[in-house]
Amino acid sequence: MISYAFLLSCVVGCGGKGAQDCNFIAISVIPQNGAANHAAIPPGNQQKFLAGGVVPAGCPPPPAIVGATWSVSDPVNVTISSAMDSTNGTATCKGVTAGAVTVTATSTAGNGKQISGTGILTCN
Repeated sequence: MISYAFLLSCVVGCGGKGAQDCNFIAISVIPQNGAANHAAIPPGNQQKFLAGGVVPAGCPPPPAIVGATWSVSDPVNVTISSAMDSTNGTATCKGVTAGAVTVTATSTAGNGKQISGTGILTCN
């Protein structure tokens, strides 16, 4: 099993780049715009989000971030899982949202810095 720390950073010297710092600098949330029908039965009322690592130019392509912590701007109408299993990043619409809900993924890079990224979810 690959260690969690490995997935969160590409340390000094990775990819043959010498002393380049290849730690994640941000998170890319995929998809950027999602939608789900709150009245549908699962999985119709759900949208799966993924957290991808963003590294500086010149670093090798990063792996997906495993175990991101997720939050939403409207926790009354939307829940999202931060569980360390296959449900991680799964948002569930419980009601119609007044507009777009911001979905945020947060994690800690290998250098200890907090990184985050956002996407949008609309529940109709």
